[in-house]
Amino acid sequence: MIPLTLSLRNFLSYGEEVPPLDFTQFRIACLTGDNGHGKSALLDGVTYALWGEARKHQGERKADEGLCRIGAGEMRVEFDFSLDDDHYRVIRSWRRTKRGVPNLELQIADGGLFRTLSEGEGVVRTQEHINQLLAMDYDNFVNSAFIVQGRADEFTQKNARQRKEILGQILGLGRYDELQSMAHLHYQKHNEQSISHRSRLAELDVELTGRDTHETELRAANERLQTLNDTLARLEKTQSELDEQRLQQAQVRQQLAEIAREKERSSERAQQVGKELEYLRDQQRKDREILDAADTIEKDFATHNELRTQVGRLEQKVQTRGQLNTRHTELQESIGRARRDVEKRQEKWAAILVERQRQLDELKTLLEQEQTIAVRYAQFKATNEQDQALEQGRIRHEALLHERSRLEHAISLEQQNRKIQAQTLTSNVEKVRRAIREAGDLESDNLRLKTRLVELEGKVAQRERLKEEGSTLNTQIAERCQQLRTEEEGLAKEQQQAAGHLDSDAAQCPLCGSSLDEEHRARVENELAQREESHKQQIAELQKDIAELEGQVHKMRARYQVLEEETVPLQQLQRDLAEGSARQKQLQEHSAEEDSLVAKITTIECELDEGAYSPAERERLLKLEGEIVLLGYSAQEHSALREKLVELRPVEAEHTRLQDARNQADRLAREQVEAQEKRDLAASYLTESRYAQEEQDQLRDIDRQIAELGYDETEHRQLRLRLDDLLDSVTKFERLQNAQRRRDSVNESLVRYEGEATTLAEQLKTTEQSEQELRKRDGELVDIDKKLEENQSQLERHRKERDELLQRQGALETLCARGIKLTIERDTLREELKEERRQIWIYQRLDEAFGKDGIQALIIENAVPQIEKEANAILSQLTDNRIQISLESLRDLKKGGTRETLDVKISDEIGERSYHLYSGGEAFRTDFALRIALSKVLAMRSGTRLRTLFIDEGFGTQDQQGLEQLVEAIQVISRDFDKVLVVTHLEQLKAAFPVQIEVTKHPDLGSRFEIIQHG
Repeated sequence: MIPLTLSLRNFLSYGEEVPPLDFTQFRIACLTGDNGHGKSALLDGVTYALWGEARKHQGERKADEGLCRIGAGEMRVEFDFSLDDDHYRVIRSWRRTKRGVPNLELQIADGGLFRTLSEGEGVVRTQEHINQLLAMDYDNFVNSAFIVQGRADEFTQKNARQRKEILGQILGLGRYDELQSMAHLHYQKHNEQSISHRSRLAELDVELTGRDTHETELRAANERLQTLNDTLARLEKTQSELDEQRLQQAQVRQQLAEIAREKERSSERAQQVGKELEYLRDQQRKDREILDAADTIEKDFATHNELRTQVGRLEQKVQTRGQLNTRHTELQESIGRARRDVEKRQEKWAAILVERQRQLDELKTLLEQEQTIAVRYAQFKATNEQDQALEQGRIRHEALLHERSRLEHAISLEQQNRKIQAQTLTSNVEKVRRAIREAGDLESDNLRLKTRLVELEGKVAQRERLKEEGSTLNTQIAERCQQLRTEEEGLAKEQQQAAGHLDSDAAQCPLCGSSLDEEHRARVENELAQREESHKQQIAELQKDIAELEGQVHKMRARYQVLEEETVPLQQLQRDLAEGSARQKQLQEHSAEEDSLVAKITTIECELDEGAYSPAERERLLKLEGEIVLLGYSAQEHSALREKLVELRPVEAEHTRLQDARNQADRLAREQVEAQEKRDLAASYLTESRYAQEEQDQLRDIDRQIAELGYDETEHRQLRLRLDDLLDSVTKFERLQNAQRRRDSVNESLVRYEGEATTLAEQLKTTEQSEQELRKRDGELVDIDKKLEENQSQLERHRKERDELLQRQGALETLCARGIKLTIERDTLREELKEERRQIWIYQRLDEAFGKDGIQALIIENAVPQIEKEANAILSQLTDNRIQISLESLRDLKKGGTRETLDVKISDEIGERSYHLYSGGEAFRTDFALRIALSKVLAMRSGTRLRTLFIDEGFGTQDQQGLEQLVEAIQVISRDFDKVLVVTHLEQLKAAFPVQIEVTKHPDLGSRFEIIQHG
């Protein structure tokens, strides 16, 4: 990841319209500026954009709100970076709302434009995308590529377990944790499957225990079924023969029943034929009687038809007369309704006429007061116009009074401000005078601190000389130890060679290689003994020298510790002296302010005495006074006029009522004339019957039609009586016609039914003969049912036994087939169980291999020497090879064995010491070297794509030589990074960088920065 640009808006001390920081203008640069001006805030902007975290508010519940500039409603950070030849942009913003939820967007450059990669994703999902892209989170970044102010010693100060976790994250060992989890899941899956297989195999073994018994029972069932099938075949043949005989018996009895039914049908039909013959003979007699009276019946029927025609004509007249009478009644009712409508209109207009006269009488009293009301109304209008004019004057008067009050208040405030300024300046003069007195006291304190500082610096120089002497002694001890190991190894080697060549009978000389005889053997043994003694003497001398040198080192170390304890107050003394000097300088500057403050106080007091302040307000106030006098508004006069207006106010309503009464009287007079005319018109309509003219004409026409109809009610009654006397002539005529039509058909029916009666008698005789023959055959087929019942009982018994055996056979066949299937399943499960056990073993091994003590430990073990090498290479430049560190990944246990760890061991020319016993400068250089080593290892490993190093750490603990060594180290390590940015405010350090980013802070605009290029 290589930074390209950074844009901040309302982030920490940076406000609006801050120009973007262009990282492409430099490869290595120094970020400078006074404390609190916003140097570290630029780097915080990078981490906030990428991970939503910054140092100042890390861990707070509302970190975004704390990062937003005070008074701003929203903030925004936009960071562009390149990664694997791709240009990315991260935008993180926050708005000061009730919920205060941040927004996050990841974009990638595509053809000159930016395309979002977080479309439809929330902040959490987009953050995961960024972490995956960079292959690290905020903690990994801070612990490797970003040396944060005040946290350079974070890796060193953590315990071994935490250091190991951080190193694992930097090396990307989280992937192996995921692989271990996957291996463990596979192990659990195969283990559960193995348990399931073993459980199923146990069940199968139980189920297969009765397989042989089932096969034996199946063979016995098959033999019994064969015997039963033979018996059933014989019984079924007998049953078939008996069924045939029973069928013959049933057929005989069915024929007998059919003959009985045939006899019954023939008897019934003979009775029906007899009844028909009797009916036909009676009908023939009746028809003959009617046919004999044919002339009389025909004459009466003709008379009846003529009378019915005459009565029909009269019935038509009766109907027409009834319709005319109904219409006559309707017209009379309509004429009556029309007359009543006219009478009602006459009554209505008469009532209206009376009502209008009453209303005119009521208005007469008010109209008589018209002159008095007109005079009073004129007075009211004049008074009202005067009130409106005074009201405008009142509004203008109040506006002028309000403006005068505002100006007087402004002048009073200005006067009060001047008084407060004078009081504040007086207070400041007193503070300046106290500061002048305090400056004298500080001068003596600073002189005392300088004397103490010189004393401690002398002890520091003495301590450094002891360190150099100790380093020399440690070198000598190391050389003596190396010589000692060489002598011991030589002694052990010669002893081993002598033992190997002299112990056997056919040994060769270890000195010349020839065969050994007794004399030669003795001579060789003597020479080897002399050599061994020489080695031992040399070893004893070296051990003595080492003991003496270690004693000297021990004394020097004790003296060094005493001096180190005595020089502990040095740093605090330097800070106190620096603060005292700065304070003394500040107090001396205050002394020059006293005369200026006194002059300002005198000027303000003069202005207050002479009133020489707020000139514009005073001039405007004078003009307002003139306008108020010129306006001449009188509140008393206005009040008296309003009281008079209240007295005259009722006349306005009286005038309105008078106008309404005048208009109403005119309208009532017109309505009175109209009502008189309409009442007289209705009276003339009633007198002259001028209503329902059309209905009256229709009524007269209906009277004429009724007279012309000529209906005779008596004639109509006589004709109806004669018609009733001949009413049965119609029935007799119909009977005569029916008799004439039936004459031939009745004769034919008589002949047919007589022949059928003869045929039925012959059929009945034949049927009785057939019945006698069938009864004889039925008597021959006796005891068939008993034989059938006995044979059927045996069949059912044997069939039941066969069905039971078949069910048992089916069950046994199912059990045997299931046994075969279960046997196959058992064999298959045994093979699968074998494979599951193999998979369990594989994934157990993978679980162990991917674990903390497996591949991860191996990777850390391989990386530790690389980190140690890089750190010591940097320390060699920073300390002139005086300090070295070692990282131990294994620790010996008291009970034996070892344990995985990650301990940091630090040693110098005095020897290995605790990290906390080193001076601030030495500890810082050690932390710095270790952190840079971590960053370089991270940059060299392909698992984490980072090519940038940020160093934001104070270098105030370093002397001039230490700073020079730091600069040299930074220049060397910068070759391994594409971008290096160092934050400092030390002038000595700034001068070593060709590019500087100068940060300043303005009270109104906030922080600003400027890139300065030095040749």
